Amino acid sequence: MYLKNKIIFIFIFLFSCQPLEILNPVDIDISKLEKISINVNKIEIISNYNPIFSEENIEDQIQNSPFDIIFKWNENNIIKLGNENKLVINILDSSILKKEIDNANAKRYEEKTIFQYKINLFVEYQLYDDNNFLVANTTVESTRTTTSQKYISLSETEVIINDLLINAINDFILEAKNQLSIYMIGYYII
Repeated sequence: MYLKNKIIFIFIFLFSCQPLEILNPVDIDISKLEKISINVNKIEIISNYNPIFSEENIEDQIQNSPFDIIFKWNENNIIKLGNENKLVINILDSSILKKEIDNANAKRYEEKTIFQYKINLFVEYQLYDDNNFLVANTTVESTRTTTSQKYISLSETEVIINDLLINAINDFILEAKNQLSIYMIGYYII
């Protein structure tokens, strides 16, 4: 009888153990993102973005900030082809906010508050000729949000934020290609 109870206890113990799910962080590789070719000799990137550090702004708490990603993408993935003109890129906003909001769709046993993450990307592209006259300009804006449960692990939070960053930068790239093809039609190379 004792052996039978011991075997049952071991059997229940082994089947009650759940495997631990390990989430691998999402890698943001700028070189894998789409590239834009434009007929200019020089590209100048200016940051006019001044982050407002508040309780909601989490740029300083994450590994890959939206500013770093948008700066690296503009620096590495906009290819200059040509021997005249200058493209000035003004980064005006690249913020990420984390707010605690009410969960309007919460069911009986779900959390009543959740976190909302919001990324804003806002960049101005100005094309100047060799005499420093403005030839064309356009602005590109992308905003994306997502939500998560209030009580999740740090690795799950990092995965959610990195996924949001990748989706936001892909939205930004599509909008940039669209805006540059419209407003810089003679200089944008498809």
